[in-house]
Amino acid sequence: MNPDQSLQSEARTKPFAAISPKVLIALIASLQFTYILDFMLVLPLGPDLAKGLNFHGNQVAWLTASYTFASLLSGLFTVPRLDRFDRRKALLWSLVGLALASLACTLAHDLPSLLLGRAVAGLCAAPAIATGMAILIDQTPPPQRGTAIAKVMTGFSIATIAGIPLALEVADHLGWQAPFVLVAVLVALVAFAVAHLLPPLTAHLQGPAGKPSLAMLSRPGVRLATLLQGLNQFSAFLVIPSFSAFYLLNLDYPRQQLGTLYLVGGLVALGAMQLAGRLGDRHGHWLPVGVASACFAVGLLPFFGLSALPLMLSFVLFMAGNAARTVCLAAAISHVPAPPERAGFMALQKMTQDFSVALAAGAAALVLGGGDGPLTHTGLLATLAIVGAGLVLWVLERLRRNLQPPA
Repeated sequence: MNPDQSLQSEARTKPFAAISPKVLIALIASLQFTYILDFMLVLPLGPDLAKGLNFHGNQVAWLTASYTFASLLSGLFTVPRLDRFDRRKALLWSLVGLALASLACTLAHDLPSLLLGRAVAGLCAAPAIATGMAILIDQTPPPQRGTAIAKVMTGFSIATIAGIPLALEVADHLGWQAPFVLVAVLVALVAFAVAHLLPPLTAHLQGPAGKPSLAMLSRPGVRLATLLQGLNQFSAFLVIPSFSAFYLLNLDYPRQQLGTLYLVGGLVALGAMQLAGRLGDRHGHWLPVGVASACFAVGLLPFFGLSALPLMLSFVLFMAGNAARTVCLAAAISHVPAPPERAGFMALQKMTQDFSVALAAGAAALVLGGGDGPLTHTGLLATLAIVGAGLVLWVLERLRRNLQPPA
């Protein structure tokens, strides 16, 4: 389906009137919050899990790997199928599965049983987030999508700022099982809201058939969008997992101030997302992505041993730049699929995100050294991240030209 056909199909898909845009945004932001909380939970909870289930601390990474691998498998299965169903039903069933998988994790008695629970959670989370974003894009006019996506992505920041600390406090007082119960309850509440606030969502089934399968990759626009997603996630996650270790081991940053660092970074990123979303809607996405990429690069200067800026400011610039860039790219990518293939397209993007994050983690492990001391080769790692950020701008311009109707 070419860009002209996509826009025509877009025009035939009418937003439903049973729920206001503000309520819809709040609902999808709640979904984003629970998804991020579920995905990130095992990393800070790792020491508690290792102690409670009697496995080595360095095996915590397997839990993230099992979740991500299962999410990839889920994407392969759901890309050609998600758009065949009422979006409301698809989201509900995915949320029910995610809630049950989180509860099942509380029954784990060793590492393998917990790995199984996390894998099932990954299987269910991927279609849930893909369908939720497809619903948001379906019901938001193209000129307003950047702002809407920015508001939805506040769920990510809130999960980082409040959700993870709350989960850690709950685990400290009630045991490692309690955060999984908390996640299950939150997912169930989102499912309850979906069931009672959303009407059946079948408009995408009434238009001309698209290509809701991996055959979408035969189209240049889809390939460029997928490459854009991959480069964005890869360049960011080359360095994100190493930030705290780098600040503590290489820069002697005080451990007791690390929480404040992430809190301030998360709050500034929250504001940067809203600003970038509005600017992208009004003036196009290339300029805000360019400014965000510059902030991203400046924030990595400490990795080269350069200390022209205070460490807090460097970290905040990186967090704000990365968040703003992600919002604008998500809005730009949203223009690629037609409604009949949108959930499958979002599932494909989710697969790309998972694969890119895993690839970045592996690349960082190969590049970085240092053992128990300061990290080494951090300049090379930052260089790769900055090159990736530059390639994002090039691919974004290619995508913009692809989406423009011929003169």
